[in-house]
Amino acid sequence: MITIKTKEDIKKLRKSCQICSFVREQILRKIKPGITTVELDNIASRIIEARGARPSFLNYKGYPKSICTSVNEELVHTIPGHRIIKNGDVVSIDVGVEFEGMFSDCASTKIVGKKNPEVLNLVLGVKEALSTSIKAVKPGAKIGDIESECGRILKKHKLSPVMTLSGHGVGYAVHEEPSIKSDGSAGTGETLAPGMVLAIEPMAAIGDSKVRTGRDGWSVSTVDKSLTAHFEETILVTQKGVEILT
Repeated sequence: MITIKTKEDIKKLRKSCQICSFVREQILRKIKPGITTVELDNIASRIIEARGARPSFLNYKGYPKSICTSVNEELVHTIPGHRIIKNGDVVSIDVGVEFEGMFSDCASTKIVGKKNPEVLNLVLGVKEALSTSIKAVKPGAKIGDIESECGRILKKHKLSPVMTLSGHGVGYAVHEEPSIKSDGSAGTGETLAPGMVLAIEPMAAIGDSKVRTGRDGWSVSTVDKSLTAHFEETILVTQKGVEILT
């Protein structure tokens, strides 16, 4: 069942989302050649805690860090470590925040330094898929409408939607129902209503969409080592349509 958030919940959630979005922007600015992913994690943790919030990923199902830092063929959930960011890397950061019991989630992908056309198409294509998916959100729409629009844009850019992972509901927990995939059929799935909060997150690869989980039990990478991108926003279904909270 998709939960409906109260006005008081949404007020707290706005603050959680503001912190989440601020952290993402600060970390994106810090992503440069020479920095390690664990340094990015340390910065994020300090910013979140300084604002009276908590990194919601930390210790979630045993996850040991505050954010996820996935590089190149790593799609999502990569644990920050001593990997040094290099020129040409494609870096995705995923941030989760809990503030006064309300959870938010956002992610972005950045190309470090030089940008070749194929990689630029990947990142801009997934970013466009997110913005187009969000435009499909309104009361009475179906989850499949969001998925269909996402898949349409990814395929327009000749990218492969990753279907084994998905966006999700959010607010009262890190992950809630429903599941929102990167492609689907319009007119299918649950019906949206005001007060629902979703984390919409297109995920795609340049090559094949098959992925596998690493030995650490967390990092998800493409089997063929092709580059990936991932964007995410927390959104609220309103009476008139949609509001982006992060």
